[in-house]
Amino acid sequence: MENRSLQRKIAKELLVWGIAVGGAYFTFSSFEPLFDRAKQAASRAGFAHLFEFEPNSPRIARFNTKVLSQSSVPLRGTISANQEPAGARKVVLSANDYGHFHAIAQIKGQQVEFMTDTGATYVALSYETAQKLGLAQNLRFNGRSTTANGVARVASIVLDTVRIGDITVKDVQAVIAEPGRMTQNLLGMSFIRQLSGFELNGARLTMIE
Repeated sequence: MENRSLQRKIAKELLVWGIAVGGAYFTFSSFEPLFDRAKQAASRAGFAHLFEFEPNSPRIARFNTKVLSQSSVPLRGTISANQEPAGARKVVLSANDYGHFHAIAQIKGQQVEFMTDTGATYVALSYETAQKLGLAQNLRFNGRSTTANGVARVASIVLDTVRIGDITVKDVQAVIAEPGRMTQNLLGMSFIRQLSGFELNGARLTMIE
């Protein structure tokens, strides 16, 4: 009798632990879809604020890292030459063989290569670039973005200054992708929208401070 009782107790324990482990695995593997569904339901019910980030942390919207081609809609903020402010500082970029505009920026005294991307909401740095700049400490990857490698978690930061040629933009909101998820740094709209204007003319992109 004692052996049967012990066997039943062991079987019961194994069953409980099996259910617990299975439930934990299901929850972990399904967390993001469940979270998205809960967020959508809360939004429809008027409780979207329950899923916002902390008050002191800038919100991170999903952004598309697809580069606009020259046949796409005009770049936002495009100005004509006769509207250029007097004495304005400017930088002219030339498209490479693939039609992309690359720029070398100065951040924290170091050179960083960017690809200009008006489809990106924020300036986006790879984790490896952030390490080089000393920005990879105490990051909280509590946002998500769509990259060429799929959806990646990102951490929010603010860059004191980003300088390209004679143009200097201060307090630039940026995101850092989790390790291994980005190979190209993106010069997004959090930098571009602080310019007085920019003009796309064929294979030339002019940024004006």
